[in-house]
Amino acid sequence: MFQQLSLFELDINNNQPSFYQNIQNSGFEYEEVDIGDITFKAGQVESVHRWYRLTPSYSPELVRFLIKELQITEEYFVLDPFSGRGTTSIECQKQGIKSLGIEINPLLQKIGNKSLIWTRENLDLIDQYLIEISSLINNFKNASLEDVIKVFKTNIPIIHNVFRWWKEDVLKNLIISRQVMLHPAYYSVKDYLWIALSQACLDCANIHRNHPTITFDDNHQRIIDVLWQVKQNLGIIVSDLINLNSKEISFSQLSSIKLGNSIYNLENQINCSVDFVITSPPYPNRYSYIHQTRPQLHFMEVLDNVRQATEIDLQAIGGTWGRATSILQKKLILVPNEIKPYLCYYKELQPKNILMCNYATKYFIDMWQHIKSLKKVKANRFRGVYIVGNSRLSGVEIFTESILSKLFRHEGFEVEKIVLFRKRGGKRNLYETAIYIKS
Repeated sequence: MFQQLSLFELDINNNQPSFYQNIQNSGFEYEEVDIGDITFKAGQVESVHRWYRLTPSYSPELVRFLIKELQITEEYFVLDPFSGRGTTSIECQKQGIKSLGIEINPLLQKIGNKSLIWTRENLDLIDQYLIEISSLINNFKNASLEDVIKVFKTNIPIIHNVFRWWKEDVLKNLIISRQVMLHPAYYSVKDYLWIALSQACLDCANIHRNHPTITFDDNHQRIIDVLWQVKQNLGIIVSDLINLNSKEISFSQLSSIKLGNSIYNLENQINCSVDFVITSPPYPNRYSYIHQTRPQLHFMEVLDNVRQATEIDLQAIGGTWGRATSILQKKLILVPNEIKPYLCYYKELQPKNILMCNYATKYFIDMWQHIKSLKKVKANRFRGVYIVGNSRLSGVEIFTESILSKLFRHEGFEVEKIVLFRKRGGKRNLYETAIYIKS
């Protein structure tokens, strides 16, 4: 049954249907659940999850809640088609549940996969690594960045305006740390060094880390100590590995995260039927999917050229940035007649802003294709939960939870309920909800 709450009454200021009223009109069951903070912040105090910070991710507690509510046990297989930080896979592995994450961003795919390797062997090499980079940073204290580049036979990151991202001395010390990491002597702990350094190169950048964006901090007065930051990050990793219990250690690499695109062809990326999905696709809010990871993608040499970052954004759900914007603003996307009745924003948004209308439409077409692909890999008694957020584009409400629920229902899934977990965005009436589906 629906809960009548004043929070979701008609928005008198803009005379638009409220979040609650829209769900009610859509005919879906609705609940509210309070399990505390479900944002990335909660994961920053939990083992393994805290190895890497990604602000558009959800909390481990939310995954635990869903595992318990859906009654997922070790005999089942869980898919996270939009893996992001890898929270679902990490939490499943801690409980001995086999899972697969699929992630389109190669930086996040590597971070997630490396976060699923749990061993205490050769951790003493981490101290040796820190001693070596400390010595080299001191030896090259008065050397130029160019000198370091020549000695280590490497290159500066291929990101635009590199010295706006990092001061020269900071970049010099980061490069020393990166090149030492590649030495064969540290091969057995290279995954932990990689995670720590990937995190450090963003920690040491001239930026503000906002949610869900990062912005330049050109006039900061921070003293940036690369060695200290790398040491801190590695200390957290080592501490967590030592404190994982023996049963958790035995589950190492039970789960994995694959580089791929979940819009199409899931059947070619998964070699077994899917019992459960716990995931959170990007929201239709037109933030670049790779923006927060762009400096790391380049510094960690994950990409070969600057164009690849744009291509990732173009292929991601919605297509959000750079060349994707150029493409989407040219002419109105034709909506397939099959799903046109569900895109309730279309008539109002199209005359206001073609770009924003195209962005929302591409988002839902992409998600529709994903849903059709999911049908081919789901088990007979499948259940899934999609954490989504509504948005507002050019003043028009985008009721993501209702539209996606209708798309799921259109493709033969049963929508069990829509659950509100939290309100976000202050007075902007933005919400985080979960769509519960089953076959």
